[in-house]
Amino acid sequence: MRTVAQSNCPICGSTGIEEYSDLRDSLYGAPGRWHMKRCTSGRCGAFWLDPMPHPDDLALAYEGYYTHKAGFEMTHTLGERVRDAMISRRLGYPHRQSLALQLASHLLRFSPTRTEFALHNYFYLPWRKSGHVLEIGCGAGDQLLALQKAGWNVLGIDFDPDAVATAKARGLDVRLGDLRQALLPAASFDAIVMSHVIEHVIDPIGLLRECARILKPRGDFVAITPNASSWGHRKFRKSWRGLEPPRHLTVFTPRALRLAIAKAGMTPTRTRYSARDAANLLHSSARIEKLSAGASLEQSGQPPPRSLRTMEMIERMSGWMRMGLAEEQVQFATK
Repeated sequence: MRTVAQSNCPICGSTGIEEYSDLRDSLYGAPGRWHMKRCTSGRCGAFWLDPMPHPDDLALAYEGYYTHKAGFEMTHTLGERVRDAMISRRLGYPHRQSLALQLASHLLRFSPTRTEFALHNYFYLPWRKSGHVLEIGCGAGDQLLALQKAGWNVLGIDFDPDAVATAKARGLDVRLGDLRQALLPAASFDAIVMSHVIEHVIDPIGLLRECARILKPRGDFVAITPNASSWGHRKFRKSWRGLEPPRHLTVFTPRALRLAIAKAGMTPTRTRYSARDAANLLHSSARIEKLSAGASLEQSGQPPPRSLRTMEMIERMSGWMRMGLAEEQVQFATK
């Protein structure tokens, strides 16, 4: 895989220091050894690959990638109807539910993991009647399908032709390619959302500027991405699952993501921290740490040990207190 140098921070332009060296892809076996720098600016702190994969060779890092396959279909089990009632209460969606289901939805507060997954499925996005939403990096369209069934007018875009074909087969309006090449009309979306996308982008601020151009005034922007300030990163360092070289080109601290959004012309409004799948992510980090050099990550089939479940619980509590230790950050912004 060919590479190109990225000497300065792609977010603030500052010089950085090499934080990790000789990183390998333990997840999908993409070729190469990678080095990651850390921005030393106090207002940023982003991590990035230097050198990065050459744009023409970046597809080599995605062979066998998980977005090729559809994950689920929307059904109407009792548990999902309770979930929908909770979404209606928390985000204002017009799911019609009985009083009994509305009361039952309050019980989900005793299952914070299920609550967080449900909110994530809707991008934590408040309901807008007749709203138009764009999902960037929609993959096979799982979350886009949920938004469409909830009443949004949806459009997706993804660079993976297999994922796009899967999404279209599910009846979704999804386009193949790069957002800037799509030439979408200015101020045409009430909401723009992306989940675990911006860390994959060669020019994240350029992508965010295009989002700002096509977002309506007072529209909602939501970006979900790994949290480089998480406890898991501090514990596992170069083995942290969130680094994922060479697909993750820039790994953001919350400061760095807010700075990037502001530089692109949007206004960051708040940051949420999520530990929705923290134990499994930490378990992957622990297994990566134990691998011999060059080995592939094997799925153990074993659940995370109690110590990592405890870490997840502490990360979740830290998110409630806005301490920012959870594995995932959710950045909200508007224009």
